[in-house]
Amino acid sequence: MSCQAAFENHVRARLETSFGKAVAMLILASASNQCNVSLSAVDEGAYERLCETIAADQRVIDMWGSAGADETLKAWKKAVSV
Repeated sequence: MSCQAAFENHVRARLETSFGKAVAMLILASASNQCNVSLSAVDEGAYERLCETIAADQRVIDMWGSAGADETLKAWKKAVSV
């Protein structure tokens, strides 16, 4: 799966399911700014940095717990390595 497809189908979808569209967009915008990644053109290096930044976001950790954020990060990384 391409990085852009994995981002849309796994990362964005999971955030929207857990947080709703508005908060998911806030988390994505914050992560995008922190790691200087455009959400419209996510390549392999950018995808990994973006996923790691999202998983480290305190809102994500508060919702999913540390273990849940770590497991989700592993699943997101695996989505592009298959």
